[in-house]
Amino acid sequence: MASPITEIRILVVTDDPSAPRELVQMLGEDAVVRTLFADTSNAVSRTFETDDVDMVVIRIDPNDLGLLETVGRLARDQEDPVPIMGVIKADDARSAVAAAATGVEGLVFTTNPRQMKRLSLFLVESVRARRDARTALKRLEEIESRYTLLLDSSSEAIAYLHEGLHIYANRAYLELFNYESFEDLEGLSMLDLLSSGDSGPDLKKVLKALSRDEIPEEAMTLNAHRQDGSDFQATVAFSSARYGGEYCAQMLVREQVSQADPELARELEKLKTSDMLTGLLNRPAFLERCREQASSREDHAGMAVLLASLDKHDQLQSKLGLGATDALIQESAKLFAQAVGENVAMARVSDHRFGILIDSKNREEAEQIAARVIDHCSGRIIDVRDTSLTVSASVGLAVAGSELADPDALVVQADSALSEALRAGGNAYVRYRPRVSGEAGEDDAAWAERLHHALDNDEFRLVTSPITSMDDDSFLINEVETRLRTEDSDEVLMPSAYLPAAASLDLAPKLDEDMLRRLASALAEKQTGDAHYWLVPLCLDTLSDESVLGKINNMIKGGQLDPQHLIWGFREPEVRDKLRRAQSFIERFKPTGSHFALCDVGPDAECEPLLRHLEIDYLRLAPEMIQNLSGNDALRQSLSSVVACASEHQARVIAPKVEHTGDLATLWQFGITLVQGDFVREEASI
Repeated sequence: MASPITEIRILVVTDDPSAPRELVQMLGEDAVVRTLFADTSNAVSRTFETDDVDMVVIRIDPNDLGLLETVGRLARDQEDPVPIMGVIKADDARSAVAAAATGVEGLVFTTNPRQMKRLSLFLVESVRARRDARTALKRLEEIESRYTLLLDSSSEAIAYLHEGLHIYANRAYLELFNYESFEDLEGLSMLDLLSSGDSGPDLKKVLKALSRDEIPEEAMTLNAHRQDGSDFQATVAFSSARYGGEYCAQMLVREQVSQADPELARELEKLKTSDMLTGLLNRPAFLERCREQASSREDHAGMAVLLASLDKHDQLQSKLGLGATDALIQESAKLFAQAVGENVAMARVSDHRFGILIDSKNREEAEQIAARVIDHCSGRIIDVRDTSLTVSASVGLAVAGSELADPDALVVQADSALSEALRAGGNAYVRYRPRVSGEAGEDDAAWAERLHHALDNDEFRLVTSPITSMDDDSFLINEVETRLRTEDSDEVLMPSAYLPAAASLDLAPKLDEDMLRRLASALAEKQTGDAHYWLVPLCLDTLSDESVLGKINNMIKGGQLDPQHLIWGFREPEVRDKLRRAQSFIERFKPTGSHFALCDVGPDAECEPLLRHLEIDYLRLAPEMIQNLSGNDALRQSLSSVVACASEHQARVIAPKVEHTGDLATLWQFGITLVQGDFVREEASI
C-alpha cells in the first residue's frame, strides 16, 4: 500500500488574514499543505515555539523589515533550516535587497501569481523530499542496527570484508577463531585466517575478485587457523552485503565436524524427526514422508492422509487438569496407533491432532481405514493417571487424485475435513471435498482443485436434451452434456459455469474425455438398436488433442460408439477464428460416417464462410436467436439470413430452448423444423 503524502506546514506572514486560505486554494488539495498565520514578530516567534514550521511565505513590507529579519533568524535557528519565499511588489527594490541579504530561497512579485504557485510548489516538494529522505535514512539506520543485533546473536560465524580486510565479525566468528574482541581482528586480511591446499582455490585470486565486488558463487572448503595456532577444516561461503552504508562481502564460516559414531548419528536423526512426547514422527518429518511416497508412486490416486483427534478434547483435559495434558496426548497416540496397526507412518502434527499416511489403492480403501479408526475409538475407555475416560474420535480424510500438485496440501485438506467433523459433533469421519460454486471471482487454483476432484471422484453426471422434428415423430437427436454435482449437495453447476475455467486451465479435453467415456458406458447398458442420433459438443482444445482423438478412434473401432449415429458439435464462438482445427477433425472422422454440427450460432456469426469451409450437417442456433422474434425485425432478418445460408449448404437448422408452443408456428414459417425445449421433451439423465 502506498505511504500517505507528508503534510507540509507553511507559515504565512502578512497583515492580510485571507492570504493563508488563498495560498491553499492556489496550490490545490493535491499539494497537501496546512497554513499557519502570523502578522507580527511576536506572533512569528510564538508560532515557531508552538508549531513545527516547514516553510515560510512572507509578504515583505519595506517599512517593516525587522519582521523579515525575525523570520530569517528563527528559520535559520531550527534544527532543520526552514526555506523562506518572499513576496514583494514589482517596483520595491528596497525589499528585494533586504530579501537577498536575509538569504531567502525565492522571491516573487505580487503581480505574478503563476510564478508564485510554481515556486511555492517547488519549495513544498523540496521540503517533502528532504523530510522523506531523513525518514528513510532513519529507518535504514534502525534496520541496520537491528540486523547488526541479529548478527551478533547468530550462532553462525559471520564476518564482513572490505577489499579482503575484516571490518566486522560477530561473537560466533570471534569464538570460532579464538579472538577475545574484534579489536584483535580488525583490519586483518582473510588470508591471515584461511588458506587452501594444493588442490584448493587460489585465495589471492578470490581476494582480488572480492575487491572488484565479484562474489564467488560456490562455497569453498579451506583450512582455517585459530589465533592459538590450531587448525580446522571449514566451509566458507560468500555473499553480497552492506555494512555502515558501504557495499562489502559477507563471509560465512562453518567448521566441518566429522561424525565417526554411526549410532550417535542415528540418534541425532531420530531426535530431529521425532516428537519428543509421543515418539511418533514430528510434523516436518511427516510432510517429508508424504513427499517421498508421492514421488515413489506413478499414480497418486488413492494416496491419502488421515488426521485424527479425540472428540471434545478440551472437556477431557478440563476433567484431568492441566498437569495431565501430556499424559492425555500420549494415551491418544497409543489409541490411534492401535487402530491403524504397525508399519504405518503416523505423526503428531499439532497439539492433539495426529496424522496417518495411507498408501491405499483407491478412495474406498482409504475410507474403510478411516471408518476403522472411528469404530476402534468409539466408546473406548482410556486410563490417564488415576482417571478413566470414555472417548470417541473424529477423522479428517484427504485422498489424492490422479494428479497431485503438492503433497503437503493433503495435510491441509485433511485438517480442514477434521475440523468439519468435529464441528458436526464428532464420532465420524469427513472426506475433504473442495467447495464448488459458480460464483465469479474464484481463482484458477480453486477451479483446478474443484475440477480435478470432480474427475477423480466421479462427480460429473451425463444428461441428454432431446431435439425433435415437427414433421417426423420418429426422428430424435439426443444432445449430450455433463452437469457437475458434488456429493451431499443439491447444487448443480452447468457447463457454462465450469467450461471457461476448464479451458483456461487446459482441462477441457479431460472433461470431454470423461463425457465420452460416460456416453459409451451408457450406450452399452442401453443395448437398444434405436436409430436415434447423439449430438456431442466438443471443446476447441479437444479437436487438436491427439490423446483424446486417439481414444475416440479406438471407441469407434471397438464398437463402443456408432459413428453413423454420432453428431460431433463445434461451438461457433470458439471455432470462428480456429477453422483449421475443426477442418482437421472433420477430415479425420468424416470417413467413419460421423455427422457434424455448428452450435451456438448467434446474430453476429458470419455463417457463409463457416459453412463454405466446414462440411456441416446441422446448425444449432444460440438461444438469443429465437427469443422475442415477433418484436425484433433486425433479429428476424438475421435469422432469415442464417436459415437461407444453411439451406444453401444442405445443413438443417436446430432451434434450442423453445419455451412456448406458439413459437413453433413462427419457426415453421422460417423453415426450421428441428426444435429443442423442455415443453417438447425434458432433459433427462442417462
